[in-house]
Amino acid sequence: MVFCDKLTECSQGEIHVIMGDNSDYVDLLGERRKSSDFLWVSRCMDPLVPHPLPPGMKYTREQTIEAALNHPRVAFTVETLAAARGVDKAIVRREARDMLEEMASKAHLPTVRWIGLLTVKVLKRILMSFRVNQKYLLEIREQMKHSDVQYVYVPSHRSYLDFILMSYLLFTYEMALPNIASGMDFYRMKIVGELLRKTGAFYLRRSFSHDLLYKEIFKAYVASLVENSDRAIEFFIEGTRSRSQKSISPKYGLLSMILEAVFQGLVPDIQFVPISVAYDRPLEESLFSYELLGVPKPAETTSGLFKSLSILKEDRGHGHIYFNIGPPISAQKFMDYNIRRTSALSPNAKLPTEVVKNLAFEIIESHKRNTVFMPFNLIAVLFNERVHSYPRNPYCFDGLLQDYCWLKEIMKKQGATIFPKVDSGDDESYRRSEKDDIKESLNTHKNLLSFDLHNSLTLHDNYRDVKSGKIRNVRGHDLDERTMKIAVPAINLGIYVNPIFAFFTKAAIAAVSVHTSHQSKDYTREKYILLRTLLSNEFGLPTDDNKNIIADEWTHEMEFLTNVECFKQESEQITYGSNEKLRLLLSNLITPFISAVYVTCLTLYQWDNLIMEGPTEKNILKESQRQAETLLFEDNSLVRHPYTLSLDLYSSTLVSLVSYGAIKLVQNQPNYEIDRPNISTVIGDLETILLSRETPGSYLDIGLTLIRQADNTLQAKL
Repeated sequence: MVFCDKLTECSQGEIHVIMGDNSDYVDLLGERRKSSDFLWVSRCMDPLVPHPLPPGMKYTREQTIEAALNHPRVAFTVETLAAARGVDKAIVRREARDMLEEMASKAHLPTVRWIGLLTVKVLKRILMSFRVNQKYLLEIREQMKHSDVQYVYVPSHRSYLDFILMSYLLFTYEMALPNIASGMDFYRMKIVGELLRKTGAFYLRRSFSHDLLYKEIFKAYVASLVENSDRAIEFFIEGTRSRSQKSISPKYGLLSMILEAVFQGLVPDIQFVPISVAYDRPLEESLFSYELLGVPKPAETTSGLFKSLSILKEDRGHGHIYFNIGPPISAQKFMDYNIRRTSALSPNAKLPTEVVKNLAFEIIESHKRNTVFMPFNLIAVLFNERVHSYPRNPYCFDGLLQDYCWLKEIMKKQGATIFPKVDSGDDESYRRSEKDDIKESLNTHKNLLSFDLHNSLTLHDNYRDVKSGKIRNVRGHDLDERTMKIAVPAINLGIYVNPIFAFFTKAAIAAVSVHTSHQSKDYTREKYILLRTLLSNEFGLPTDDNKNIIADEWTHEMEFLTNVECFKQESEQITYGSNEKLRLLLSNLITPFISAVYVTCLTLYQWDNLIMEGPTEKNILKESQRQAETLLFEDNSLVRHPYTLSLDLYSSTLVSLVSYGAIKLVQNQPNYEIDRPNISTVIGDLETILLSRETPGSYLDIGLTLIRQADNTLQAKL
């Protein structure tokens, strides 16, 4: 590996990498703005494969399909289904082959090159920079030359652009593109689906737990990729994009299938490479708020893809993107001798669920630890706090700058990574000030926040009526137009607030647990355990952690809050400290999520009295959102933030309530059984916490302004 001051390509294809003295981050678009894109994508390459295999073990696409078809479990399933249907097993086997043809990837370097040319043109147009922390990438690249283990890339999932950027990154460093787990939505896109297959995509259905043949086929195909492909695997452990832009709870299915190879001793180890992705302004920004409110996303189509190219009109309008690559996580770390011995002694032994769960949350925690915070994340947090605590005192620029530096300093002292600079020689980023960062960030987000003629920071209306015609079939309650005009911009801002929870989740829960001064430690600890349990699924935390683990968390978070003077701990009591500013900021951050749990519990408790239909997930979500809308506009309500209208909050709350024991699914039915006494106790506890969180303002205070903006925009269009 050769180190120099710039990223270049040698004629032989050897990589030269940036290793600046002050930063591990490099801008992968910087060099591309200086030289020919065509020469770059067509350069001579011998991509480094991460899983070198002897010729007999490396399978072609057809061999991978045959291996899956001939897998003992697949063969057994084919025979069983053929007998059950009363047909020749050749018919079922043909059905299985069709599934594999639909599923299997088809790597093709010339296609990768041409898509790479289009990709780099688009990225240079829409982005200021694409910044990558290359430290671990370089180490991994070196290890791959000598290692016999398999590698799996697990980025956080914040946008459809994630996997494209991941492939662009690997192509830049001349590393083989991985086998990428992709949803069938992309497969159905004409032309595009097949092009993506040739870049390494393999396709899986969203749900196939009830299709025995597909399930066994897919497991066999994944096993073959792990063992017999020299390319890595890439998948999103969260399963879907986080429209809220914060970590969500992991999905275990594909991870479990991948781990089987280590459990059964087919590969010595698998190295999982967690990657935290941070967007200054996600491409889907305008859709996320509507999706959270229940408006269905547009179907992925080729024509829709071409329409989305309208983003090219705004030169570098989506700011910066960061890929922070964390240290690899070894699967062997989670499988001790006894677990591996079980597999060796019994071929039918099952991989322990705890192994999968522990690894999944380790990956999620790595995503959180390595989150890069953009300037606008801090600005959004500060604006949100100003709305609630100082509604009649909007930010002027100097006031925003002062508080920005204050919050940035607190977070940096605790180890947060905030908009790290890029050392690229002639780049002036190292001479930039916080003032410059704020100005650039507000320019990128001028559609949402900007200073008006009076030098007051103002939230803009960005609501557009998207519920007309054929897409009026919303997932939840059909919200009133007045509600949407307030909720859309507030929730849009919320998706920039939410990344901060990678850093402040537990501290915010601890802060709100102390809802009065001179509160006993035991009582505070109980309230922390309650809230931490009820909010676990929402914030990507294990839902079944025992009380001792959560109590230890509380102790750690209270030490932090005491050190920053939010609280004082005296004997067995906790009192408010001098840092009211941070205490209120943290409390107001978490309150919308607590309100959503409260509304869900209230809905469940009143179900038999108010609603005739059964308490299915769909019905509960719809009714909870309806109740939240009603409460939002009531005086002295416990619902003060439009973000409480997000349907995702109710979905995650139901999972947490099941873990808590307040509800449970009725066997063989879609309905929930409600433990009303338990729910009643939770409601009482949450009311006590929320009633103490009285704040002078809310988004309703600026709601009339937003409604007038929306009406004026409509009139102008007419």
